[in-house]
Amino acid sequence: MESLKGKVVFISGAGSGIGRATSVLFAACGARVVLGCRKAGDCKEIIENIIATGGIAKEVDCDMSDLSRLSKLAADIVGAWGQLDIIINNAATISPLASIPEIDLGELDKSIRINVTAQIALISKVWKALSEKRGYVINILSGASKNPRFGWTAYCSGKAALHMVTKQVSLEGERFGIKSFGFAPGLVKTKMQNEIRKSAINEISFLPESDMISPGEPAKCILLLASGQYDKYNGEFLDIRDELFKECRVFKIK
Repeated sequence: MESLKGKVVFISGAGSGIGRATSVLFAACGARVVLGCRKAGDCKEIIENIIATGGIAKEVDCDMSDLSRLSKLAADIVGAWGQLDIIINNAATISPLASIPEIDLGELDKSIRINVTAQIALISKVWKALSEKRGYVINILSGASKNPRFGWTAYCSGKAALHMVTKQVSLEGERFGIKSFGFAPGLVKTKMQNEIRKSAINEISFLPESDMISPGEPAKCILLLASGQYDKYNGEFLDIRDELFKECRVFKIK
């Protein structure tokens, strides 16, 4: 992936799962990665591993539910290397897991702040930096963006909204050269899936772990989206099961 060498990439929710795998893969391809973690030091071990294998990485910390901290987060991201080429909005929460009459409104508000408001706010605050580099916005979506699931009102609503944000970024970013993709990674072995399985709230909770893929698989697809090869899909909802991602099977990662 020569096209990614030297590019500055921010990945939120980089401490585990898809975020971690994506950070490691982009660094291995020569990108300078900025890992977004909830608390300072959360990504220390990942960064040490990246640097030990010849990669370049830094950490920024922010609780995405605290909107007052997003201006500093944006400044820290751009300030890491003085530019920003790609932003991957991966951080999300599945909570609250509850039916509509039982939903906790405080938790609902927090969920929308993390899954929607913070994503829009961060894109807004790094817009100038992205426009200078004709950059990319990659929003991690879900089948829940289009399909309701019992007990997932907060999550489904948030991901549906982020799907529209993807389209808005594509529309408004066109004159700046900014491109945007929404990507659904499928069933992945992550901490979020553990929460879903423990909740036993709907049919997704009972899917066998053998049906789930490793975080490295969607990371490869995200890499391709940022490579410039798929620019014709700007603004679209893309799913890991789409035929266009068959190329992901061509290369392997550790």
